[in-house]
Amino acid sequence: MELKEGLEFYRRCLEHCDMVIASLYKSDIPENRKQALIDKQLDTRNMLKKRIEVIEELLR
Repeated sequence: MELKEGLEFYRRCLEHCDMVIASLYKSDIPENRKQALIDKQLDTRNMLKKRIEVIEELLR
């Protein structure tokens, strides 16, 4: 049960991460700062994706 709850949690985090990235692309933040924030958020997204994959593998 805990793995399934964790999986749902990380999936919601991934959705929020995607929303933040989309919002950053639309923002009027200076371009160099915007790109740094997007890069950081993409790193977080990749970490979340890997955790989701690990949990999915454990649930099989």
